[in-house]
Amino acid sequence: MTLETISRDAYASELGLIQEDGEISKRGLAGLLRAPLVRWGLSSRKEILRYAREQLEAAGVLDRAEDPLVASLDALVHLGECMEVHVGGDRYLAPVQPRWIPTGCGSGAMLGAAHVPCGVKELQGTGNDIVRRIQVENDEAVDRLHIAGVRQVSIQEWLGRPKYLRYAMDRMGRLLRSDEISLAGFWDLLEAALAEAGQSLDEDAQVRAVVGDPGGFFGRAAAETCEGRWMESAPDGIWCASRQGYGSAQRHPILMQVSGLRRRALDLYDWDEWRWALLARGRRLEREERVERRDNEIRMSFPPPLQLGSAMDLLGPRRAAWSWEVAPSAPEPWRLLE
Repeated sequence: MTLETISRDAYASELGLIQEDGEISKRGLAGLLRAPLVRWGLSSRKEILRYAREQLEAAGVLDRAEDPLVASLDALVHLGECMEVHVGGDRYLAPVQPRWIPTGCGSGAMLGAAHVPCGVKELQGTGNDIVRRIQVENDEAVDRLHIAGVRQVSIQEWLGRPKYLRYAMDRMGRLLRSDEISLAGFWDLLEAALAEAGQSLDEDAQVRAVVGDPGGFFGRAAAETCEGRWMESAPDGIWCASRQGYGSAQRHPILMQVSGLRRRALDLYDWDEWRWALLARGRRLEREERVERRDNEIRMSFPPPLQLGSAMDLLGPRRAAWSWEVAPSAPEPWRLLE
């Protein structure tokens, strides 16, 4: 046995933790988090994070990676690389069956706690693209994946049931079939909840609503002043909005009904339900949110729900907040959420 001492910088480079510009590589962090899932199987979320932080400390980059590490683990869960379960009140991560999804032009996205099979080429990705992309140009590569137990699924299978159904079930207090409520029907459900459980807003309540036309610059809910489609006043109607919390940068997702000088609000569960509400409102009122596609680029002019954003992350690397580079033959996931 030969022991060798390496520097912290060399160790960080070996783990792929540092990009050429000196910033932390999200791709490297994701690889660091996959390692214990491959070796340990069902594992405590705390233990996985502890292991990863120990490696980051050994590489001398712990201080720079604390928040991105947690965000990278959450992203792996959203992508379906692992499943979060609760055991005795603690949060655990369970590996799922390895899968690969064809993404067009002889490439695919591989998911799951498993190594890329021998003989299958892993494509080089950017530091911010945490998805493992593989080259699948012939039957031999497909066979190697199959022999290794990596099952082929389509993006349609990966999407499964649209996640707005989960919010609908929480509000209705019962299980729902996939075909029982449409996206437009989800808006009807929210309107009914607003009418039944909405609370009056005080005159001094600081709210902002998305009023501008779909397709324009969207803006940020928590910007210092209103920007993009966000406005502090809204005409009569029901709007996707936000109200200020305890701090100037803290805002809570709501639906707001305006009727003359009266305003009522319904608190939404979280910002993901708010994003679904925005899409549902556009569908119901026939003012659809805009998606642009030009050859190998897809750009959304609105913040996508986590499920839709993760599906797009699988199809191609993210080039901007709501823009992805994809193969010309890549499907359009938002069309699958009808």
